[in-house]
Amino acid sequence: MLIRSLFIFIYTFSSFFLWSQTTHQLFKEGIEYRDQGKKNKAINAFEEALELAESSRNKKMQMSIHLELADLKDNMITYKEALEHYKAFSDLYHQQLVSEKEQLADSVTTLETEVAEGVETMQKMDQEIDSLTTEQLQSELAIKDLELDNQKKQLEIQESENRRNVLLLVIGMVVIILLFFGLGYLRKRNTNKTLRNKNYQIAKEKEKSEELLLNILPKSVADELKEFGRTTSRKYENASIMFTDFKGFTKFSEQYSPEDLVHELDSYFTAFDEILHKHGIEKIKTIGDAYMCVSGVPENDEEHAHHMIRAAFELRDFVNQKAIELKAEGKPHLEMRIGIHTGPLVAGVVGSKKFAFDVWGDAVNVAARMEQSGAPGTINISEDVYQLVKEDFVFEFRGEIEAKNKGKLKMYFVEGPAGASTANKSA
Repeated sequence: MLIRSLFIFIYTFSSFFLWSQTTHQLFKEGIEYRDQGKKNKAINAFEEALELAESSRNKKMQMSIHLELADLKDNMITYKEALEHYKAFSDLYHQQLVSEKEQLADSVTTLETEVAEGVETMQKMDQEIDSLTTEQLQSELAIKDLELDNQKKQLEIQESENRRNVLLLVIGMVVIILLFFGLGYLRKRNTNKTLRNKNYQIAKEKEKSEELLLNILPKSVADELKEFGRTTSRKYENASIMFTDFKGFTKFSEQYSPEDLVHELDSYFTAFDEILHKHGIEKIKTIGDAYMCVSGVPENDEEHAHHMIRAAFELRDFVNQKAIELKAEGKPHLEMRIGIHTGPLVAGVVGSKKFAFDVWGDAVNVAARMEQSGAPGTINISEDVYQLVKEDFVFEFRGEIEAKNKGKLKMYFVEGPAGASTANKSA
């Protein structure tokens, strides 16, 4: 029986010693990993050491490991786990203080017992004290009282220091927690600010991209392209096409430097864009000094021919006013021919790198012939246009005129809206 008990004691002591050695080795490895910046390996080593320290009830080692894990996880922004390790450290520290306080209380009890026993001893020695003088007796009693008072004061000082240490610990933990949440708040606020700035920049870039796309394509076509990544060409049974061209542009361009020429042409076409936009007409393209647009595309519009003629009057008036101003300044000026035709066409987007919205069909060619067969300062239209708008405008029938590759075509000059003149010169 004695041999068995001895064996159990040796096994327990050796296991505790091995646990202690392994715990310290793992803790040391964790410190080395932490100093090398290998945070995940450091955390694994500390967590294994913590399990062994808990098994061996080594509270001091547990406290050290909790502090290391809390610091590592705080730096890795796993705040919840870091806070749990700080709390575990606080609990262990509190347990240690309670244990020390209990030990201190036991010491006080022992001291009080010893004092009581000393009093009994003194009572037994009363007979011996008779042989002492009164002065010697009072001196010895005073010394005993001083010793007791000194011991009590020491105990009070110790308790006061313990209370102060606990208070400092609590204050330190509160400060750490406040700093923890404060840093988390600041990081979150900075992150949110960065995200807001990024989202704002993305929104602005998206807005710029959409504006650029709308400068190239009609809105409905641009929306289809953004949604499906492609567009579908459409056939329109009836739409109006207008071409404009400047007479004497070659001579006009010789009077200007390239920069001034582009500036002048841009002033004309910018005004054209604004006029067409007001009438809901879609600009197709410019080719040199020629300008092409279409009404009734991409959105169907029963009044497409009326809108086109009204816009043509404004274009003509703008160019005429510009000519008056340039003449007054002694500068060369431009005159413009306008041709309009109505008919079926196909509209769609071509190209994969640089999108271009365009229209095709014989009606486009006829509209170009109307412009070529016109006269400066006039609006020349085809028979098809005339049939659509003849009740609303005043015309001059020009007869059948030869058009390149089209034979003879009936043509009309639009002179103004109905009611502006009592004479209708249509055929």
